[in-house]
Amino acid sequence: MKRGLAIALAFSLCACGKTREKEPNDHFTNATAVKPGRTILGTMASAKDIDVYRVDVGQDLGILSFHLGGIRDVDFVISFQDKDRQELKRFDETATGGDEDGVDLGVARGLYYLALSNKNPKADNPAQEYGLQLMLSSSQGREAEPDDTALTASTMTVGGVTRGHFFPSRNLLSSTTDQLEEDWYRINVDKEGLFSLNVDVSEVPGVDGVMEVYDTANFYKIKDVDSSGPGEPEILRNFGVRGPVQYLLRLRSKTRAASASVPYEILTELLPYAGTTEFEPNDQRLDATPFNQDSITGTISPAGDQDWYRIAVATEPKQLLTLSLAAVQGMDLVLTVMDDLGNPVVVSDNAGKEQPETMTGLGVSSGTWYAVVGEKSRRASDSRRSYTLAKSLTSWQPGLEFELNNTTAAAQAIKVGESADGYIAPKGDADWFEFNVYKSADITLDVTGVLNVKLALTLFDQEYKELLAVAGAKQGEPVSFQRTLEAGTYSARLQAADAGQNNVRDKYTLRLRAR
Repeated sequence: MKRGLAIALAFSLCACGKTREKEPNDHFTNATAVKPGRTILGTMASAKDIDVYRVDVGQDLGILSFHLGGIRDVDFVISFQDKDRQELKRFDETATGGDEDGVDLGVARGLYYLALSNKNPKADNPAQEYGLQLMLSSSQGREAEPDDTALTASTMTVGGVTRGHFFPSRNLLSSTTDQLEEDWYRINVDKEGLFSLNVDVSEVPGVDGVMEVYDTANFYKIKDVDSSGPGEPEILRNFGVRGPVQYLLRLRSKTRAASASVPYEILTELLPYAGTTEFEPNDQRLDATPFNQDSITGTISPAGDQDWYRIAVATEPKQLLTLSLAAVQGMDLVLTVMDDLGNPVVVSDNAGKEQPETMTGLGVSSGTWYAVVGEKSRRASDSRRSYTLAKSLTSWQPGLEFELNNTTAAAQAIKVGESADGYIAPKGDADWFEFNVYKSADITLDVTGVLNVKLALTLFDQEYKELLAVAGAKQGEPVSFQRTLEAGTYSARLQAADAGQNNVRDKYTLRLRAR
């Protein structure tokens, strides 16, 4: 029975006096006139008694709130109606004898009605008085109920703070009384240009909030933010805005948990987009964020989020693309490179949880490529912790491996007397090299050792028949073979003896010689 104590105390401090109901007031035609800032005393003469109050709002815009002190045996239901008696909101949060609260009721100049009724047929306590306290405050930066639908959305203060409540717990005017309460906000960006929108919804004890962003033109959900649990904030970072534009934000609780005494605060920040952060939504190829800088930051939120980045390679000569993805606490990140059609080219999943990922020496030519960042389990997310994805493009030079060379069809050509530097990475990497022998000769193929990798080297003829295979005695040791080869085309495959081994830091050097 202590529920709403904080609100009741606030109302008692601002009340300027007391007014008593004037019976009969069981219909809007004989409603008792009341003013905000006062306490109204009344009784429930019978279980079927209805008390109607007329509230005359004398300002253009405002927020009306109320607190109703309970009566033993009475189970109150409060209906808030406009001047035409259209019901705007209904409150029934407590059981018999409980107090009832109403918050965030948006009003304009004119008449409104509050109708108090009882739903306990056994109520019989005509002597005990209830106290109905009303308060009218500024609408600046406030939620304005009813805002349970997109059509009735409140206007959000962009670049400031908007306060509202996860209250009441249900929308009693919906087609089903089991529908949970939800608050809709309209986000207007009048400026022209590209912006990053950050939205922070503060925590409310016991409430597990969910934030969703909708497109107003097609009315589909663009972003779903549900990274935290009960009593924790929800945070949206780097939401891409192409102004001028309008969006809808839907805020709701996942359960019937509600709070009339503790408001949530929505803090919004609109920043010019500088190209150094992801531009959400970037969950698919068509929405990929342009990756033009040396590095870019993003977040994995919500669970299952995938962030796409578009890398444009403008020059014709061959280049080597290197990508480095910093670790994030609590996550096992995976880095994938896609081609211009969105087909996977190579996946970097070398390390485990809370470890960085590096993709080395991927050969690219002019065109469009995509880097995709995701979390391996698709269950972890955190909008408060950012990853950093760094890239570099360097010109390919003879003597360097040119990935992808992991199949016979993509084998890299090398001449007798040349060498090539490359990496055994990512996990499962196999590097194929193809060479020609123009006359019978003793051919030596040497590969320097790679730390933490046990190398395996296999030689094939032009029909890809295996001629010989050698492996290092242990990790880090070199491998080599010497064999007399007749004129022809040959292939060599270099890989880790254990497919789980790789090394993105240390290169090997492969040398092909004839004697």
